[in-house]
Formats: sequence, structure tokens, C-alpha cells
Amino acid sequence: MSNRKDLKVLLIDPSYSTVGINGSNDSIVGNNTIPLSVGYVGSYLKSKLANVDVKILKISTEIVDFISKEKPDILGVCNYLWNTNLATTISHYAKEVNPKTFIIFGGPEINTKPVNQKNFIEKYSHVDMLVHHEGELAFTRIIEVYLEEKGDVKKIRSRINELGNCFYIGEDGNFVISPPEKRLNNLNVIPSPYLTGLFDHFLKDRTYQPMIQTNRGCPYGCTFCQEGSDYYSKVIWHGFDHVKKELDYIAERVNPAMGLWIVDSNLGQYKQDIEIAYYIKDLKAKYNWPMHIESSTGKSQLPRIKKFAEILDGSLRITNAVQSLSNEVLDAIKRKNPATLEEFMKGLKYVSTPDIILPLPNETKKSFIDGLNRLLDTRANIRFTVFHHLLLSDTQMNDMKTVENHKFKVKYRQHQNLTGKVAGRSFCETERNIVQTSTMSQDDVFECRKYVVILEALLREEPLREIFYYLDSKNIDRSKLTMSMFNNLNNSPIDIKECFDDYITKIVSETFDTEKEVLKYMEKYGEDYQRGKKGGDLLRYAQKLWIDHGNLFIQWIFQHLKIVVGNNEKITKELDNLCKFLKTIYFERCHHAIKKPMIEKKFDFDILSWMENAKVKKLSDFEKKVTYFFNETKFSKLNKKDIWNSFGFNLDKNINYSPSFLTRTYISKTRRRITRNDNIPVKQDLPMMAKFAKKVGLST
Repeated sequence: MSNRKDLKVLLIDPSYSTVGINGSNDSIVGNNTIPLSVGYVGSYLKSKLANVDVKILKISTEIVDFISKEKPDILGVCNYLWNTNLATTISHYAKEVNPKTFIIFGGPEINTKPVNQKNFIEKYSHVDMLVHHEGELAFTRIIEVYLEEKGDVKKIRSRINELGNCFYIGEDGNFVISPPEKRLNNLNVIPSPYLTGLFDHFLKDRTYQPMIQTNRGCPYGCTFCQEGSDYYSKVIWHGFDHVKKELDYIAERVNPAMGLWIVDSNLGQYKQDIEIAYYIKDLKAKYNWPMHIESSTGKSQLPRIKKFAEILDGSLRITNAVQSLSNEVLDAIKRKNPATLEEFMKGLKYVSTPDIILPLPNETKKSFIDGLNRLLDTRANIRFTVFHHLLLSDTQMNDMKTVENHKFKVKYRQHQNLTGKVAGRSFCETERNIVQTSTMSQDDVFECRKYVVILEALLREEPLREIFYYLDSKNIDRSKLTMSMFNNLNNSPIDIKECFDDYITKIVSETFDTEKEVLKYMEKYGEDYQRGKKGGDLLRYAQKLWIDHGNLFIQWIFQHLKIVVGNNEKITKELDNLCKFLKTIYFERCHHAIKKPMIEKKFDFDILSWMENAKVKKLSDFEKKVTYFFNETKFSKLNKKDIWNSFGFNLDKNINYSPSFLTRTYISKTRRRITRNDNIPVKQDLPMMAKFAKKVGLST
């Protein structure tokens, strides 16, 4: 076999489809990003072996169809937590279709020291070669040897010492490991998969989110992260010209609604990032893209990160991956947050979404909640992203000594409702949750999760910014309200209490001791998860408070607002006006069966004018008789079912759901539009996602 055009190489980073592998609809589910990792592998391979035929696919139905028809010689798979079982099932199918297909696996889930070697061998024993760490050089070298040895697996494996970063599973179950390959010291040696045309079909499809990387590596050693090892500690860059050319190429072809994902580990932290931010700003002005950027912002150099976000004028949410505010926890996970973090948060103009993990070693219920409250009380425009603590493969945390020292209780659970079929075989993705530690019981973890539901419902997409501004104007910490609600959950209205209790019950019902138990459970209930009848975790229950119990939820909030602020005649008048205002602006959420295209209401305070000045003035400064007209909108008049469906929940079989966070109908999106009787212009600020949706033509 020579370096010839008919050598078919299929590279995949597989994602699920809406109705399972064998269904007719092939809309993507979950990860709809352009598969950058295998794109780099493919573009580097083409730079060394130009005549090799490289195809890159993402969606599972297309992959299976291609394998059936084309029977590729090489199948290269990038393997992540969210597609492990999908990827292995597809690769088994590829072997059945063509036993001579040479299968290569790489990605974060592939490593030479898995925590459960028996389980790893069961999953990957059919794989011909596995790649640990960076894959561009290793994959290309495998293909070179494959060509030299005319596809003979035994001969290729016999040359393992020539293949850096590679290993395979021997017949005796032992790993046969190659010498390590040095990391790349310059990303520019990898041609752009965009500029070489490998991603043109994804851009043409217009349902995939472009993904780029301006640098690779992370200088931090966080024990829970797969980039926390010394291997990734050196940061290497693409040159600015490379980044500009990629961005230009994408901007000329992309669907603006899809935005951009920058997969740098610490975006905004480096000097080069500011230059990139200014260039993206120019692209926004020219192409109306990217209006929203997803990324993980840096852990230090906070003023530079702030400047980066300000240049992009709201397109980027600063993530502040703090993980915990407890020094004892940070020491245990080899991490340090900036001492100026809280002051930095206070000065942010745009939305910040701090990443936090529950439960980390040494965290307690008190330290976790205190940490959330410290950030909440900065009065920043904030929304917490609280992750389940997953015991990830190939991390320092995933070590038996660490597990034993911190008394981790580990359970298996389905991952993000991802389930499907290949050739009639049912499967799903799983994750390993830490549900208890030496310092936090499982009940403590569940209580903390209930508090996170409260914060998610109150903060995501700013449904009740008026309430928080009111607390600010009284110089009352925002956490006083949220803690009053949390501490009295057991005395909350029955529908509210049942919502929180059901959240915990559902977590428990889908949590098991082994992965096999999860797979058996999901074989029975898989379709319910695909259709959003089950699953959904935090997103489902935070939205349920609004969608199913909107009127009761607002009443409960104001009950505790009066407890926190006080209940004299003046305050009661202010709060009653504010409650009436919010119940009318969310009229359909509070009065599901009543239809009123326009509602006229009189108020004792000019709440709209106050909100324009809320950072510096009190509501009492705007006491005057005013009449507002609340007009229904395209989104305000949506019924409960339509709103649930926008999140992919409670879908009927005839509904084809294409997930996008831009098209989700968060409750703030259902606000009525207000006009007034005195002809004073009305300024109604939209939440960030609503602004983006409007800008790219997804809302009215």
C-alpha cells in the first residue's frame, strides 16, 4: 500500500442525533461545535501526506451512513466524557462492516493509567492503537507506518517504539506503551482546518458553532482537571496572522446566530489576547459576528480579562472559574484564586458566570454557601455555574490514594440525557459523580444543590433584576433574601417545596454504584430522556419554578423580601407596587388561562425611570402617579408547553428539537413590552441572550 488517494481516513468527534442513530432525523444533540480536535489531526495529516483522502464528520447518523457505504480504511476517534459510549459503539460497528478498518482512539478519556483498567479494556480492546496526550504528530506517524506495513496490524504494533504517545492493549490485557512524544512548541506547524477547507461542509450546514484555539496549554496544576498535569503546563500559541486569517474565513461563511467558541484554557489572560479582542470587535462591526463568544476566561491578570471583555462589549461572559472560595479547598486542589477577585467582580459591567464545583475536598456546606454569598453580595451582574464534581479520567484527583484520603463516595449517573442506538444496541453516556466527601455528607450536598436551584431561578438571564436593585438601594446584601428563602424551604408553599424535593429524588433515582446499572436503567428509560420527559437536572427545576409556578414563586419571593427589608407602611407600599409590576410584566406566567393583549395598570412609583437610575437612587425618589401599558409580545404569549419545548423538555414524538441556548425561552424573554401614558421614552434593557437573539434575527 502506498501514499495514495484511495486511502480513506474518517475522523470523528461523534455527537448524538435527536431521535437516535437509526432514526430519520439527524439534528445534532448536545455538542454542536465544529470538531476542532480532529480537524487539527486531519489538517496536519494532509500537510504530510497530501494524497490521503480525509473526511471529518460529527453527527452520529452521518457517521454510520458513511461507514456503511464507504468502509473507511482508517477510523480516527476523539473520545470525550460526553461521547465515550457513542464512540466505542460506532467503532465496533465499523469493525463489523469492515474488519480491516484500522481504528485509532485519542482524546481526554484515553490514558495509560485508567482508574478501572478492567472497564477500560472492555471498552477499548477492539481498538488497534490508542493515543495519549497530543495527537497530531502521533496520528500522522501511525498512518505513515500503516502505509509502510500495508495495513498489517501486527507489523504496525511491532513498531510501537517508533510511535510516540501511543499504546495498545495486548492479548494478555497489558498495555504496550511507546516512548512519549515531546509536545509541539509552535501551533503554527498545524495548518488551519478552516483554511484548508476541511470544515467547509460544517460552515455550509449553518447549525454548527465554529471553534478556534489561539493557544494551547495551562500553567495551573488543578487536580480535578485533565490539563492539570505537567505535560500541559507550557503554553504555546498560534501567531496573530493565523488567528486573523481563520476568523476572516469563518466570518465570511458562518451563520451569525452560531457565535464562536474559543477553546483556550485561560482566554483574556495574555497580552496577545487584547490584540485578538480588537480584531474580533472589528469583525462584529463588519459581519454582525460573533455576537456571543463562549470560552473559559483566565484565572489571573484580572484587569486584562476585564479589558478583553469590555472590548467585546458584552459578547463574552467572564467565567471566573473560581471552583471554591475556601482556602482549605483551594489548597487541596492545588489552586489559588486572585486576592482581588471580589473587588474585580464589583467593577464588572457585563455578566459574569463563576464556575464552581460541588463537592470538592475540604468543602463544607457552610463554606460552600458562604462562598456563593460572598460573590452574590458583590452586586455584580452574576450567574453561578455550579458543576457536579466529576471524577475525570487522567487527572490527579482520579487516584485511589486521593479518593481514600478524602473519603470520596463515587456514583455513576447518566450524562446530560445523552442516549441512543447503533445497529439496534442501546447505550448512553455516563459520568462518575462524587456525592460525598469526608467534610460534606450526601445530605449536605443535596441541601447545597437546593440553594443552587434558588440562585439559578433568580439570576439566570436576570428575570428579577428589579428586586436585586431594590435590595441594593436599601444597602441590604442580596444573600439576605436568598438565604431567607433557603432556610425556610420546609415551610414554603407545597408546590414550591415539592419542586425542590422532586429535584433531589430524581438525582437519587438515576444514580447507581456501577456503570452497568446506569446502562440497564437507560435502556428502559432512554426515550424518556431523549424527549425530555426525564433528566434536565438544574435547568429543568430552576425553570419549573417559573413555568409551572410563576405566580406562586413571585408571591413566595415577596414574602421573604418583606421579611428581609422590613414591613412598615412605606416599605409595604413600595413592595406592593413592585410586586404588581412584576406580576403584570410576567402576566402570562402568573395567569396561564387568561388572554389580554394589553393591560393598563396604575402605579404610585415610576418604576421604569427608577430602573434607569437604580444603581444610584432609591425607588422612593420616584414616587409619582404613573400609568403603564403592558403589551403582549411574541414570547410573552407562549404557553407552558411551548416554553418547556424550547429547552428540549416534555417533547412529543412529532417535535424535532434543535438545541440552541439562543432559542431557549428563559423567563426574562417572556416579559411584556411596556409603554406609558405620558409619552416619556421607555428604555427596557434586555438580558444578554435576548440581545444576541434579536441582533441575529432570532427574536422580535
